Amino acid sequence: MMNIILSLIILLGLWTCIKPYNPALKASSIEKYVVQGMVSNQEGWQEVNVSITSSVKEPHFIPVDFCEVKIIDDENNIFDLINTGDGTYKVWMTSDELVIGRGYKIKVTIVGGIVLESDYDYIPKGPAIGEVYYEVEQHHIDYPEGWLMGVQFYTNMTGENSDSRYYRWKLTETYEYHSVYPLEFYYNGEIQQVSPPDSSEMICYRTDLVDEIFTLSTESFSSNSINKFPLHYIENTRPKLGILYSLLIEQMALSRAAYFYWDQLRQNNEEQGGLYATQPLAVKGNIRNTSSPDFEVLGFFQASNISKKRIFVEPKPEFELNYSDRCYPEPLRFGFIEISPRDYPAYLLSEDGFPSTTILNDECIFCTMRGGVTQKPEFWPN
Repeated sequence: MMNIILSLIILLGLWTCIKPYNPALKASSIEKYVVQGMVSNQEGWQEVNVSITSSVKEPHFIPVDFCEVKIIDDENNIFDLINTGDGTYKVWMTSDELVIGRGYKIKVTIVGGIVLESDYDYIPKGPAIGEVYYEVEQHHIDYPEGWLMGVQFYTNMTGENSDSRYYRWKLTETYEYHSVYPLEFYYNGEIQQVSPPDSSEMICYRTDLVDEIFTLSTESFSSNSINKFPLHYIENTRPKLGILYSLLIEQMALSRAAYFYWDQLRQNNEEQGGLYATQPLAVKGNIRNTSSPDFEVLGFFQASNISKKRIFVEPKPEFELNYSDRCYPEPLRFGFIEISPRDYPAYLLSEDGFPSTTILNDECIFCTMRGGVTQKPEFWPN
């Protein structure tokens, strides 16, 4: 008995000695300027983003506006960027101003006289994007579902020996999804009817950047080419594949410096098993603080050769989709007396054109509640 008591006392002492570990970070290592931007060989808007890193405990985006931002090429042509808000700066550049082999750098002057400047990065020669396709595959997913069916995207690329040997793929996905019911009846102390039923927010389209990083170097390959390079994978538990899905693939031929920057970011994202399992890499970019050289700047300003291709995916008969439409009708046990005024308007399920005592949550009716918009993209099929 005495041994059991002693064991309990020891365990209690160990428990009370456990304290959360909060790393002591210097202010200079918490707040750093972050500059990300690019010029490409394609005429259009060239964009630069300026922000400040947030604390580890409360990560969020902190934009820096009202900067003077310039793109300068190695022939001393200067392009002034316009601040469009949220730390974003843009300038339209023509194809004559975006020349393969020419070097470009960024110069950012922040209110207060802080100057951030990048090295020159040069637009490389690069191949056109090859075939883009997908296959229905089963993948193991690191959560309780285990093995799931889904769609795996691939690309092929064939370049010349004179082309860049360094590549990154940027993916943007767009998908159509629907709400379940139109707006027909609601309760706000009395039953109200919308006639005809309002279906204006039943069809939505959502566009997101794919947050994965895809990089490849063919430097050690016998030829500057790759077959069946795996890109994004979507499992059948996602609503993205329910109606129509589109993936825009941008193949970027990079300089060697830009490639190693993005490949380090990719490794950091893939290998980090938690905040303290692997400390996040402070990936060194090509931007420096020329007014205070001791203060590190994060980010990279790159010059890329871009080739694009878009692919569409319709629902696949090869596997069953298994996802939630986020619509959860809730029957009222005691009628409308259960509805509080703070819940007005309460949307009602229509049964054969008559209001029922079943409440619909907002997502049942308004597809915009799930982050999309009702305006159809220009590239969407009719």
